[in-house]
Amino acid sequence: MNLNQWLVQPQRFLGPFGLIALLVVTSLATPLSLDMYTPAIPHMTEYFETDAGTVNLTLAGYFLFFAVGLLLFGPTSDRYGRKPVLVAGMVVYTAASALCAMAPDIWVLIGMRVLQALGAGAVSAVSTAVVKDAIIPEKREAILSIVQVMFVVGPVLAPVVGALVLQIADWHMTFWVLAAVGLLCTVLALMFQETLPEKSRFDGSILGSLAQLGTVAKNRGFTSFLCIVGLFNLPFMAYIAVGSYIYITFFGLTELEYSYFFAIAALLTAAGPLIWLKASHYLSARRFTTILLSVAFVSGLAMLAFGELSPFLFCATFLAFAMTEACIRPYSTNILLSQQKGETGAAASLINFAHTAIGCVGMVLAVLPWPNFVIGVGAIIAGTMVVAGLAWAFLLRSKVSLAGIKDTDPSSPAHPIAAPHRR
Repeated sequence: MNLNQWLVQPQRFLGPFGLIALLVVTSLATPLSLDMYTPAIPHMTEYFETDAGTVNLTLAGYFLFFAVGLLLFGPTSDRYGRKPVLVAGMVVYTAASALCAMAPDIWVLIGMRVLQALGAGAVSAVSTAVVKDAIIPEKREAILSIVQVMFVVGPVLAPVVGALVLQIADWHMTFWVLAAVGLLCTVLALMFQETLPEKSRFDGSILGSLAQLGTVAKNRGFTSFLCIVGLFNLPFMAYIAVGSYIYITFFGLTELEYSYFFAIAALLTAAGPLIWLKASHYLSARRFTTILLSVAFVSGLAMLAFGELSPFLFCATFLAFAMTEACIRPYSTNILLSQQKGETGAAASLINFAHTAIGCVGMVLAVLPWPNFVIGVGAIIAGTMVVAGLAWAFLLRSKVSLAGIKDTDPSSPAHPIAAPHRR
């Protein structure tokens, strides 16, 4: 089967490769926006003559309004179509990135970061929905494997890219790079052909389309499984929050040596989705999830036991966990999107919002007064996986239906999601 046969409907201008490029590049926008400029934060504090707490609002504000954008614009795309929301989101993101680079003071920068985040939230929610709209069911996991790995590799690789940019320019350049990425995405978005026909769109008010979030959330199988797989993002973002302190402060590495560890972890973690694609020939998603939960828990214990001994052992134990995060993302997203026939935009919004919100919790937990950050990350991995494992065991033994895990057809009359009012 060639790639054109993977598409539900042809993409006249993009073709299959162009569509994949659009999905990949848009999935990189958010991790780059969050983490690429973090090496420049000390310079920005001096430049704007302000304190670190105020500059950090550019990060916290982005995270908050990115989550808001996820919730608002996925359901909006169910009402008005994917392309208008995608193009509008990319235009806002690109313009805001350029305005960030030209910000005359810190408060303008914070405001432009809010606009940038809203644009990125729209793009992220719509891109996930497009995968279900545009790709035939049996090939979705292959595409999601390519796209979802960027959510794992991006946050790890972005600080390295930012550090390289700072070797030749100042912090302004990081935002010009983001503007260039946004411009590329905008061009691809303009070439994109709508994947949600008018007859399949939500027929109601915009408030009605937003209410679809609640309709999807009432699906107990969807919500339960989302919370379980979302817990993998909690320790991952905890590591992102304190990784530089661990390598530079705790182990005494230089900034360049620290970037090597981050880059190696990013490259190796990229194999995670490929592991699932291979394992799926021999293991069910149900059994594979159980294995991943066990491996992740053991990696946390190993970090607690050996992670403090050397940066290599710390990196190895974290890599074992990060691989489980990379493995579970593609097929869990596909299973979640398959829980209802409609409300794809709302479902995509909730999926991305849950990962973002749970990741925020991880970033907060990481900076608690642990004996040291290595112990903190190890304890967070082990503790979170205990919670996820118990929830997984309860879900499997419950009467809650979950298509793809418990082999219940989401389109059957017994499925808890009611059919939306459509044209």
